[in-house]
Amino acid sequence: MTRLLKLLLNRNLLTVAAFAGVLAPQALRAADELCPRENATFHGTYVLSGTGTRVGVGPIAAVGEITSDGKGNTMATYTASVNGTIHKGVTVTGIYTVDGDCTGSLAESDGSHYDFVVTPDGSKVSWIRTDTGFATSGTEVRLRNLFD
Repeated sequence: MTRLLKLLLNRNLLTVAAFAGVLAPQALRAADELCPRENATFHGTYVLSGTGTRVGVGPIAAVGEITSDGKGNTMATYTASVNGTIHKGVTVTGIYTVDGDCTGSLAESDGSHYDFVVTPDGSKVSWIRTDTGFATSGTEVRLRNLFD
């Protein structure tokens, strides 16, 4: 009886150990990811602002709103000042990705490109334009959450 009990116990321990070995890499990966929801991390309507320079043109500043659907799509409407010339009601759409480490990229319909970092709760985004000839950066702070 003792021998049978030991055999069953050892078999159960091996099963538990094998099961834990299969799940451990997935659990470690999820623990390493700050933004496991990836694109869904960036969702809602954000107040956006940015400043910088367009090389050969002059200073740039913008303020407005950007709405992200949490599925990889954005729409932004803003007012921009480009070397003192005001542009109101500028509207662009975009496609973005957020990786598990909370970094992301955005390509907008006007041809502009951005890299960004979003906080794990999605409440704030810091961005920089990555197109040659621009030295602009800014932030976005969530105004409304689409999932609440």
